[in-house]
Amino acid sequence: MFTELIELISKVSSLGFAKASLELFQYIDTTKSFTDVLSHIGTIPESIGHDSTEEKLFAKTSDAALSRAFREIGLKSCLIKARANSADAQAESPIHGYTLVADAKAFRMTRTAKNQKDYKIAALSGWRHGSEYAVLCAPFFHYPKTTSQIYAQ
Repeated sequence: MFTELIELISKVSSLGFAKASLELFQYIDTTKSFTDVLSHIGTIPESIGHDSTEEKLFAKTSDAALSRAFREIGLKSCLIKARANSADAQAESPIHGYTLVADAKAFRMTRTAKNQKDYKIAALSGWRHGSEYAVLCAPFFHYPKTTSQIYAQ
C-alpha cells in the first residue's frame, strides 16, 4: 500500500541517501502492491517536508517506479545514475529495438503554478544521448491546463 511506502521513506531517511535509495528501490522492485504505488507516486504527500531528505527520496522512488512500470509493459529498463541534468530512466524495446529516456515528475497537490521549467521540456530532448525518444511521465492531472502555465512568457 502507498501508506506503507511513505512510512518506509520516513524510516530509511536516516540511513544516508545512497543506502536509503537502495532500500526503496528494492521495495519498488519487489512489492506486490505495485499498481497502488504507481497510482499515487506522482503526488508528494504533505506529510513529507518541503526540501527534506524524505522529499528527495520520494523523487528517487518515483524514478524507480517509472523504471519498473516500463519493465511491467515488457521494456528493458534501468535507472540512470546521474543526479542532475539527466533523464531518470532509460528503456529499450526488446522487440522493436527503439530506446527512450524518461523523466518522472511528482508534485504536491498544493502546487498551483506549473511552469515549463518544472517539466524541463527543452532539456529532455538533449538528455537522449543516442536514444530515439525522450518521454515526460507525470499524472495527467499535473499537466498544465492553460497555455499560460505551459509556455514561458
